[in-house]
Amino acid sequence: MIHPLLAAIGGSITTFAATNIDDLFLLTLFFAHRIPARRIVAGQYLGFAAIILISLIGAFAALKVPHIWVRLLGVLPLALGLKQLLRLGKGDGETPQFGSAILSIALVTLSNGGDNVGVYVPFFVIARVYLPVILGVYAILIAALCLAGRWLGRHPLVLKAVDRWGHWIVPLVFIALGIFVLQS
Repeated sequence: MIHPLLAAIGGSITTFAATNIDDLFLLTLFFAHRIPARRIVAGQYLGFAAIILISLIGAFAALKVPHIWVRLLGVLPLALGLKQLLRLGKGDGETPQFGSAILSIALVTLSNGGDNVGVYVPFFVIARVYLPVILGVYAILIAALCLAGRWLGRHPLVLKAVDRWGHWIVPLVFIALGIFVLQS
């Protein structure tokens, strides 16, 4: 049997990885556009802090709501993924242009965080005893995510692949996450 603390750490890593693969694409694009690294990192942390705050509020509210209703949060990333796929069908698959200010990056991170909230709320409810550990793991993983985005943003072959297929991968990840949360 796995110790509950190790399970919380493993769950933290898993939920972060599952909900932030799309952020890796955004970070890669930010770094590829030569936005200063400190602005990208500060914007990522600020936007993620807002996602965590919203998720914590949702988790504390969810303690008063039946579990079946919490699972319905999976509808949000599912809807986002379907919306993006429908936009691709209309030929609107271009990568959006982003401002370089910290606040702009934070807002992009926050607006891309619907799947995070949908996954984090039930996870925070289930593992509420370990919230400080979970948040600490997330803080470390954001730094790792930024490093990975910087590394990818500097490699032309990887960037070409992201430009070519990223508009399909992100909606499919959202849809998969939505289905996962709905079934949990």
